[in-house]
Amino acid sequence: MRDNLRQRAERLAGRMATDPTLVGAISAEEASLLHDLQVHQIELEIQNEELRRAEAALEASRARYFDLYDLAPVGYVTLGAGDRVLEANLTAAHLLHVKRSALVGEPFTRFVHADDQDAYYLHRRRLFATGQPQVVALRTRGDDDVTRWMRLEAATVPASDGMLNMCRMVISDITGERQLDEARARFEREMQQAQKAESLSRMAGAVAHHFNNQLAVVIGNLELAMDVPAQAGPCLADAMLAANKAASVSGLLLTYLGQSSGSHAPLDLSRALDLGLALVRAAMPAHVTLLADLAVPGCAVNGNADQLRLLLANLATNAWEAVGDLPATVHIRVREVAANDIPAAGRVPLTWTPRDQPYACLEVRDNGCGIDADEIGQIFEPFFTHKFTGRGLGLPVVLGILHAHSGGLVVESRRGQESGSIFRAYLPISDEAVATPPVSAGPAAAAVPSGGTVLVVEDEAALRVSLRRRLERLGFTVLEARDGLDATDIFRRHQAEIRLVLCDLTMPHMNGWETLAALRRLSPLVPIVLTSGYDESHVMEHSDGRRLDGFLAKPYEGERLRQVLAAALGPRES
Repeated sequence: MRDNLRQRAERLAGRMATDPTLVGAISAEEASLLHDLQVHQIELEIQNEELRRAEAALEASRARYFDLYDLAPVGYVTLGAGDRVLEANLTAAHLLHVKRSALVGEPFTRFVHADDQDAYYLHRRRLFATGQPQVVALRTRGDDDVTRWMRLEAATVPASDGMLNMCRMVISDITGERQLDEARARFEREMQQAQKAESLSRMAGAVAHHFNNQLAVVIGNLELAMDVPAQAGPCLADAMLAANKAASVSGLLLTYLGQSSGSHAPLDLSRALDLGLALVRAAMPAHVTLLADLAVPGCAVNGNADQLRLLLANLATNAWEAVGDLPATVHIRVREVAANDIPAAGRVPLTWTPRDQPYACLEVRDNGCGIDADEIGQIFEPFFTHKFTGRGLGLPVVLGILHAHSGGLVVESRRGQESGSIFRAYLPISDEAVATPPVSAGPAAAAVPSGGTVLVVEDEAALRVSLRRRLERLGFTVLEARDGLDATDIFRRHQAEIRLVLCDLTMPHMNGWETLAALRRLSPLVPIVLTSGYDESHVMEHSDGRRLDGFLAKPYEGERLRQVLAAALGPRES
């Protein structure tokens, strides 16, 4: 009905447009139809305008979507079952260096570097196993066959239309970041190598300086003893003193390396350190006052008393040398602290982490000139010093002793007149009972059961000759072997007469432990004594349960040789 009226109105409007005289002759109903038609036309024009605006807005929205999605600074990829790419923006195709048509429909693993396939598989497995967003960095390879680093950030998508294992992934190119990281790591390695080379150069120069000085004393006195026999006694005594000084440097270097731990036992730290305070005070200059707070009984630690006293002496020496010529005070204190009260800043070495247990803290405080922040790490390098060549083993030895005792150090200092430094050495508290050592008059010199044959196994010819002379003075007959193979052959031929084997640890062909095993197969009960330039505890780490009858740490004096031989050849416990 409405359509019929509209058609009549349109026909009437058409006739009036061709014949204007009809305007005044139309009826009221026809006038109403014309009015309705005009209103309808206006409404259509408004609707058409709104439609045009909606179409323009939609086009603008599509353009924004293109900018935000297709031209985004990161790649967007939607993955479906079988890891296939369902949708990807242009940036993803650009980052992966493939055409978008070649990307959609392909499994994403096609673009992952062969060496990183496992990493991608684990990333995807964790994503669907946990349902939580996952991030992985891996390498990709595109059609240009160039390898690039990408960061993949993936999140699962709720299943729709029956499709399972869907996820959306954001792809970012991190090749530049990786290259910077690699360049930074390379630079740090080069700096470390340069610092290591500088440290080794400094150490080699200082060791050579020290040993050359002592060897000059040894050689000079030996020449005098040979040229002037009447002065042989004093000359040989001075040569022996210089040789012992050279040997002490070797011992300190082994301590720095943590290879000279000595025997450990439960002890009272305060009592052990108190016994060494007299020597520390005697070494200090008159203008330095030492104040010690070593309450007894103190903290119980499992350690070597001699090395802990050396630790105290070196820290105290470092403290009073820092104060210079001005009157000053050095404070020493021992107390117990909890592991979480040990500061994280200033730890030496950086890798040391306290265990969850109480610690004994030895604190040495001075009011000296302090230390520059960039030098705190260097002061623990062998022979680093501002004094003169040959000094600089004190603090490295402190670090070695703490390493051997499972401890660490914290340094608090800043440069400035009377700013001072605080060195806090931490040692684990021991649960073992501390035994009070009995008072004794000292051990009597052990008699060496002389006579018989000793097999000396030593690759250094001069040392073999020296050992032969020493043993012959003790009444032994000596057979010499230059290595383990030679020793095994000689032992087979003289097994019945050999009472003891004195064997070096480090030799060509067969080392000391291998030689020991070969000789024990021939004679399980033959006494064997190992000798080495390393500390006994370091040597025994490689014993694998094999029994020794004695150990001699090179260099050793005649009295030590006699003691070890007496113990090895004496009666055995049943």
